[in-house]
Amino acid sequence: MNVKKCFTVVLVLFAACLGFSQDAKEKKFIKRVSKESCKCLDEIPATLGKEEVLEKINSCITLAIIAQQTTADSAEMKEMKKLIDQALEAKEGTSVGDGKSFTIYADKNFREIQDYMMENCERMKALVSSNDMLSDKSMSKNPVALKYYHEGEDYYAKEKYEKAVVSYKKALEADAVFAFAWDNLGLTYRKLLNFDEALKCYKKSLEIDPYGTMPLQNMAVVYHLKQDFKSAGETYLRLIDIEPENPEGYYGAGRAFYAANDYEKACDYMFKAYIKYSETRSPYLKDAESNLSMFYQDLKQKGKLDIIREAAKKNNINLE
Repeated sequence: MNVKKCFTVVLVLFAACLGFSQDAKEKKFIKRVSKESCKCLDEIPATLGKEEVLEKINSCITLAIIAQQTTADSAEMKEMKKLIDQALEAKEGTSVGDGKSFTIYADKNFREIQDYMMENCERMKALVSSNDMLSDKSMSKNPVALKYYHEGEDYYAKEKYEKAVVSYKKALEADAVFAFAWDNLGLTYRKLLNFDEALKCYKKSLEIDPYGTMPLQNMAVVYHLKQDFKSAGETYLRLIDIEPENPEGYYGAGRAFYAANDYEKACDYMFKAYIKYSETRSPYLKDAESNLSMFYQDLKQKGKLDIIREAAKKNNINLE
């Protein structure tokens, strides 16, 4: 992928792209492919690593795109099938089709389909946000702890957060080094807007498993909610140290540092997120583009475009 060319399009044409109106036929195609791709995602186990999950998601989309272009109701495909049948029945040396050719576009509306699925396919949302950094302390082997842990999950799903807190605490009484129970207890406290208790839970989880990415990501979110943007950014940097190839850390750091008015760091990390999302064809690429477009417009108004230009140059991206 030519990142320089791609990013030139992002900044110059992004606003225009937002207002672009797709015709009815194209929208219908995107919806049909998205629907079929979403069904395909049910076959993808969430236990796979993030890179494998993204590869399988993109494979599902590509196969659905191809399938939609080769359906029997396509006039072109009917003609192609007719020619294939003629070729199979023809005697040796007989030519059919008069050199006609048919083109299949495996990437047709790929980005638009990804965006549509991120809005409308629950399985897609679950897969791209799944955590694959498991350790021997992530789950418990204690049956009592697991019983209360799953009970807490049920209460959480039903939005009965106070009861979920009680269940997760019982799970931790049975197994105090059950990292995921601490993580989920933190999530539940966050739902109850008890941010300080949520932070305590995430920190406890990190004491048990210093390389846990789930508590780090959630801790950064809580700092952001508390408007402690500097701490949020520093937490995302810890995530980058653990998973340098994961775009989420760079993306989060970019947003946090921009909110903290540290524009140099913000632009640098958001460019890095954009590049990494591009390399993996991640559905979150659009989010990085949106933030970079916002950074550009805001810094332009502030008379500080040199900041984003220097960050682009640092990341070998041409804005001109």
